[in-house]
Amino acid sequence: MALRLSITILGLFFCQQAIFTVAQDTRPLDIPEKAMAALLLSHETPPLSASPLKRCSNALVVVRVLVDAEGKVNKADFESGYSELKDSALAAVRRWTYRPYMVSGKPTPVRTQASILYLGDGQALPMHAPDGKGGTKGGNTLPLPAGCGPAIQIKKALN
Repeated sequence: MALRLSITILGLFFCQQAIFTVAQDTRPLDIPEKAMAALLLSHETPPLSASPLKRCSNALVVVRVLVDAEGKVNKADFESGYSELKDSALAAVRRWTYRPYMVSGKPTPVRTQASILYLGDGQALPMHAPDGKGGTKGGNTLPLPAGCGPAIQIKKALN
């Protein structure tokens, strides 16, 4: 009887440890926006039918994103930016897909952010986008619509 009780207690201990390990493995990691942008497979930009911006201006919307182990956006929340553009940014980012973020060869859920830049001419684009070579492009300038002058240089990089 004592042996059976010991085996049962030992079994419960290992089961609890396994559940704890699984719970640890599924917590999302915080990954910088630029690193995740290199893994973007699709990044729809939100359409603007009637831009609330002036023609030679721009606006930024930052969205906090939870990406699951398969690379699908599970959750997107408005973090900051031009609130009139919040709904279109959230709708677009929720349709983005990423290559899975890998840790020790295992796909891992992550938490990151996505910054969408809206131009006064109705265009919208992610602040960072894949460059097709495994890296990213963008993030060091804020472009303006054609005919509005040169892009604004960013002195401090956005993560």
